Amino acid sequence: MPLFIYRKKVFPFVYKTGSLEIFIKDLKIHMNDNHPKINFDYSIIQKTKDEKDIRIRETLIVEDIINQFYYFEYQKNTQNGISRDKLWKGYEEKSFSNPKTPNDWQERRELAWQRDKNKCNRCGTKIKLEDVFTTFAKDISKGGGYNFENIIILCSDCNKILNAKNPKNTIASLNLNDDLMKLVRG
Repeated sequence: MPLFIYRKKVFPFVYKTGSLEIFIKDLKIHMNDNHPKINFDYSIIQKTKDEKDIRIRETLIVEDIINQFYYFEYQKNTQNGISRDKLWKGYEEKSFSNPKTPNDWQERRELAWQRDKNKCNRCGTKIKLEDVFTTFAKDISKGGGYNFENIIILCSDCNKILNAKNPKNTIASLNLNDDLMKLVRG
């Protein structure tokens, strides 16, 4: 079999080729819709332009985006506090006087979630109340309180990242990793 015929017939089976436009469009839409607080750098698309196998190229792009998500420099902060008319009796006293979680913690958590418009403080993804994780701008052990201004609302992935001990294992366990790998051609 002549080499040019061999390449024409075998090459498409060895290397998956095709347009990357739909993949990139879907990726950007997903990231902008689900993680609006993070500005992703898509220069990896240009850097991988010489990769002939589209699956490998898409995987490299996804890995780069996930690494950017993981290593995003997040400054713990909260939005404005809650107006005084929404506070209840004993709120101030229970906010600072005791290192133990106050008995009205669920109310505080829900109000902080509403304050943040049902979104993760780190990445901006929309989250349901039952899926909310919390942390504090200033740790309780370092003098922070259970007041609204100190409560930070997080999604599952951002909570994993902020508590990570092993980046490689944490990145592999992110929901975002699974979501983006579904976009890669099978």
